[in-house]
Amino acid sequence: MSFLRRAAGQKQETETAEALAVEQLRKAGADPTRPHETRHFLYVPGVKAAQQVARSLKRPDRRIEVDTSARKGYWLVAVIQSVVITPESLGALRTEFEAALAPLGGEYDYWQVAVANG
Repeated sequence: MSFLRRAAGQKQETETAEALAVEQLRKAGADPTRPHETRHFLYVPGVKAAQQVARSLKRPDRRIEVDTSARKGYWLVAVIQSVVITPESLGALRTEFEAALAPLGGEYDYWQVAVANG
């Protein structure tokens, strides 16, 4: 299994980058119409804020991991969820995560898609 990644600081329009992920899934031999595991990386200033974001994003179909970060003063919140990769699904997740992060001064950094054939 490998990962496709939307890199931090990427200059492409968000929708274009998300559409590119669908094309990359096809090129990797994966079925883009089936759910794939995604990992979304959120950075939040402070452990209490990270725990608050984790609670607000918790759902039965998600795993949430809170950990220290290499970014000074920030904690990492990783959201792992299987979804069918479309520009719309990734855009909806981005909107949800950014809304949860905004009041706490957090940042949605990037996402990865696990690629498994079939």
